[in-house]
Amino acid sequence: MKRWIIIALGLMITGTTAAQDTTYITVEYHTEVQTNFGKKYNWVNLLSLMGELSSEKIHKRWKNGNFNIDLISTYKIFDERIAYDLMEFSNIEEENMIINPFLLGYTHRWERVSLFGGVRNVNLDYFATPYTSLFTNSSAGIFPTLSINLPLANYPLSAVCLHVEYQPTEKWLFKSSLYNGIAHDSRKNPLRSFIINPREDGMISISELKYTQNKFGKGIYSLGIAVHALGKQYKTTYSLWGTIEQAVFNNDQIEIGFLIQGGMAPPVKNECSFYYAAGAYFAGLLTKQKKDKLGIYFNGATFTNTKEQTMEITWQYQIIDAIVIQPAFHCIRMGSETSFYGLFRVIFKV
Repeated sequence: MKRWIIIALGLMITGTTAAQDTTYITVEYHTEVQTNFGKKYNWVNLLSLMGELSSEKIHKRWKNGNFNIDLISTYKIFDERIAYDLMEFSNIEEENMIINPFLLGYTHRWERVSLFGGVRNVNLDYFATPYTSLFTNSSAGIFPTLSINLPLANYPLSAVCLHVEYQPTEKWLFKSSLYNGIAHDSRKNPLRSFIINPREDGMISISELKYTQNKFGKGIYSLGIAVHALGKQYKTTYSLWGTIEQAVFNNDQIEIGFLIQGGMAPPVKNECSFYYAAGAYFAGLLTKQKKDKLGIYFNGATFTNTKEQTMEITWQYQIIDAIVIQPAFHCIRMGSETSFYGLFRVIFKV
């Protein structure tokens, strides 16, 4: 406990993915209390600090580049989770970790292309959209057809990565990342995140094509694929996914929209073969300037030995610019068993 307090009073870090001529440091602290509405509860924390340094600050002739750093620390009171769900109703809960480089590297951009090299996490680039970012269920942020099947750099882990983005027009964006095939746990060795060993670990390639339009209300549509080449075993596996996020009403004060998600992977080689989700999003129903957000989310996944379906109802309210509160209720059905969980999250941003 003392160790966490010392870290909290110091600096932890999370970074931006965009390459802009900016320099800043931002601290974020997520804390939540979980309950099963019975005898079990837990206190879960995520501390991060985002930093970016423009290359032009180092030398005035060195333009169009950014150094990014993103360190995180996680802490919870009890090691044992209060739920045994496979899709994990809390997207910040993890084993205790003193520090991990979530993002550490350099981004350079040209007119329509940007290229990153360094250590990176897939959550920075894929799946996270304005609507899905509201929900606390982990699978809203990255589908289990990837997170469970592949040893990729999923929160809280990271791996060495080359990441490229190409935006030919304002509406179209192509992203592609090449990762070391296994994201090694830095809790065992702080330097394990920097390992490059394609012969033993293989490589993971992730690509996504995204289309954004505003003609019929703000909408985001994407298709993606992840491929894992298993190193010296010379075997490969893959996962496909698609998402739709569409506003049906949107003005300066109120926004209403929906989202649809789907993913699949070959059942022969993977523990999770199918995933689907749908949800509704409401902003500004109770306050002006969209300071409150309400979300309802349903999802389901097919695993080798079971199926899981969940429902989440969550509400987020921005008290001031630096403080956000968020209660969430989860109903989880695994096989024939149904259970209920709740959490209350507070987010501090400085």
